[in-house]
Amino acid sequence: MSAFAPEPPFSFWHGRSLRWQMMAAVIAINLGAALVAVVVIIANARRATEIEMNASLSVAERFVAETVERLAGNQDGGNGAASLAQLPLHIGGLRHVRIRIEDAQGNAVDLAPTGDDDGEDGADETPVPGWFAALVSVDGVERDIPVVEGGRVIGHVRLAGEASDEIAEVWNDMSDLALLALVVNIAVLGALYLVLGRLLLPLKTLSAGLHELEEGRFGHRLARPKVRELALIADRFNALGTALNGARDDNARLNEHIIHLQDEERRQIAADLHDELGPCLFGLRANLESVDRLAGRAEPDLARRIGERTGTMAEILDRVQDLNRRLLRKIRPMALGHVPLAAVIADLVADFERHSPGRSFRLSAEGVADRYGDSVDITVYRCIQEAVTNALRHGEARNIAITLRDETAAGRLCLVVEDDGLGVPAGAARGFGLLGIEERVGALGGSWRLVPATPRGTRVEMSVPVRVAPADGANKQPGKREGATTT
Repeated sequence: MSAFAPEPPFSFWHGRSLRWQMMAAVIAINLGAALVAVVVIIANARRATEIEMNASLSVAERFVAETVERLAGNQDGGNGAASLAQLPLHIGGLRHVRIRIEDAQGNAVDLAPTGDDDGEDGADETPVPGWFAALVSVDGVERDIPVVEGGRVIGHVRLAGEASDEIAEVWNDMSDLALLALVVNIAVLGALYLVLGRLLLPLKTLSAGLHELEEGRFGHRLARPKVRELALIADRFNALGTALNGARDDNARLNEHIIHLQDEERRQIAADLHDELGPCLFGLRANLESVDRLAGRAEPDLARRIGERTGTMAEILDRVQDLNRRLLRKIRPMALGHVPLAAVIADLVADFERHSPGRSFRLSAEGVADRYGDSVDITVYRCIQEAVTNALRHGEARNIAITLRDETAAGRLCLVVEDDGLGVPAGAARGFGLLGIEERVGALGGSWRLVPATPRGTRVEMSVPVRVAPADGANKQPGKREGATTT
C-alpha cells in the first residue's frame, strides 16, 4: 500500500476560498469567450478576405482589359513593344492585386513605382504574425489577360489576389479590440474582487461568530448586513445564540436544582445515620459493656466464653462505627456549616493520611472564610475528596498538594490540587465523579479543568464565584461569605 494516499478529485479547487473560485470561474469564462471570439473573427476575416480579393480581381481585370484595349488602339500600326512598355504606367497601384506584366517570351516588365504602391501603404503598419496570416489567408486566385496588338499576342498581364492588406487590417482591428477587451476585463475583475470581498465579509464574521458559539460564548451577536440573504443568515444566527443562551441558563437552573435536591437528600441521609444509627450503635456498646460486667459474676469458664463473644462483638461494633463515620464523611460531613471550612478540609486530609501511610499531603488555605454557603462548601469539599481519591487510587501519587485561596478582589474562591502521580492517560474518559464535580461547579457559575502537572502528575483547577454576605444579616456569622447563586 502506498504511503501517500492519492488526493481526491478537485481537491485543489475545493481547497480554495470562495472568492478565488468565483474569480477563477469568471476568468475561465472570459478566456473561453475570447477563444470563441477569435475563432469567429478569423472565420469572418477569411470570408471577408476571399470576397474582397474576388471583388478586387474583378475590378482589376476590367480595368486592365480596358487599359490594354485603349493602348492597343492608340498604337495601331505602331511598335507593339512601345505599348507594352507604356502599360505599367497606367495599371499600377491597384489594391489587393499583384500585377505581373510579361512580354511574348515570358520576360517580366517592371512596373513603374507609384505613391500608391502596396509596399509603401504597409510600411507604417504593424507587422502581422505569421501564424495569424496563415489562419486568415485564402487560396490564391489568378487571372491572365493577354495583350493583343495587330492581331498577335505581344505579352500577358497576370493578376493575382493579394490578401496581405486585408489581413493587416483585420490584425490591427483585432489587436485594438483585444487591448480594449483586456482593459475592460481587468477593470471588471478588479471591481468583482472588491465586490466579492464586501459580500463575503459577513461570511468571515459568521465564521468568527460560530467560533464564539463553539467556545460557549452564546451572548455573541452579529451585526445585520445590508444584503438581504446575508441579513437572514445573521438573524438566524442571532436567534440561535439566543436559544442556546436560554438553553444553557435552563440547564444551569436545572443542574442547580438537582444539586440542591441531592444535597438535601444527602443531608437527610446523613442526619438519619447520625441521629438514628449512631444512638443504636452507642446502645449496643453500652449493653456489651453491661454483659461483660455481668460475665464477671458467672463461672470462670462461662465468663471466659462470654468475654470472647463480647470482645468479638465489640470489634465488629468498632468497624461498624468506623464505617458509619466514613459514610457520614462521604455523604455529607456533619461538621459542614458548623465548623470553619478550613478545619473540615484539614480533617478530610488527616483522614486520607490515616488511611494512606507513606503518602505526603500538604494543605494551604489562604484567607479562607469560615463558610461560603452550603453549595460552595460542599462543592469544594467534594472536589478535594474526588481529586485526592483519584490521585491515590489511579495515579499512584506519593505527594499531593492542596491549595485553597480566597481571591477577594476577583470575588472568587480558587482551588488547586496537584500530585506527582502517573497523570491522566491520553484519550481517557472522565469518570462519573469528575463529571459530577464539573456539573456542580458549572451550576455555581464556576470553571473547572484537568491538566498535566509539571514535571509529571495531574493538576486539578477549580474556581467558583463568591460574594460577601450582608453585614446586617441576622443569621450571618462573622467571617462568612456566600457563594454567588445563578439565576
